[in-house]
Amino acid sequence: MSPWMTRYGRLCRRLARAFPRRFRETCGDGLEVLVADVVPLVWRDQGVLGLARLTADLVVRLPMEYFASATAPVLEAMMTGDVFEGTWKAVHDKSQWDPNYTPEQACIRFEATDTGYLLVAYGIKDGEAVAERPTSIIADGRRRPVVDLNGRPIPGVPPGALAFGQHLDARTLEAGVEVDGQRLGGGSYRVSEDGNTLTVTAEGLGLKGPFKTVATFERVRAEPICDL
Repeated sequence: MSPWMTRYGRLCRRLARAFPRRFRETCGDGLEVLVADVVPLVWRDQGVLGLARLTADLVVRLPMEYFASATAPVLEAMMTGDVFEGTWKAVHDKSQWDPNYTPEQACIRFEATDTGYLLVAYGIKDGEAVAERPTSIIADGRRRPVVDLNGRPIPGVPPGALAFGQHLDARTLEAGVEVDGQRLGGGSYRVSEDGNTLTVTAEGLGLKGPFKTVATFERVRAEPICDL
């Protein structure tokens, strides 16, 4: 790598380290590692224009994350009090990941809706930032066609696939997808009595074959504004 590319990579890592503490505690060192790995690839495939876009993305995202961190305590205070709602971060030494689907970092977020939840999952896998398609969980036990948030069919989902969600009890949520009465995938989400731990049990079929995972997540608490 040329000297100026080394200096440019160092600049990007400094930008990554400048993100607010709340963001870094949630995402760990994933952003810094990702930037270090991505810079040579962007230079190879997209040249100067690609590096300019990468820098612009970091510069634009930085104030957005500081704004999000500053408003997080207010948003947390406005939450419904639902035991699932909020952001959860995986604890790897307490989790049993499937060998083919083990992330370096993983987070999930539940947002309460009028009918159930919006579930977002994201993290770092094989050194790359990944995010799953946001999923709407309608927790009334009924079966419904699998569609995206705009009500459109999702590519790759088998015809006739039905999604379901239901509360097994006040602290346990079940969700999944089935076809002709046979489950394709799904799992349960169980919040501990103190509300600080979420146990996710999931199994199904993925791109690398069947999987089964039991993962432990801890709630990510909002930081006081004065700690930014």
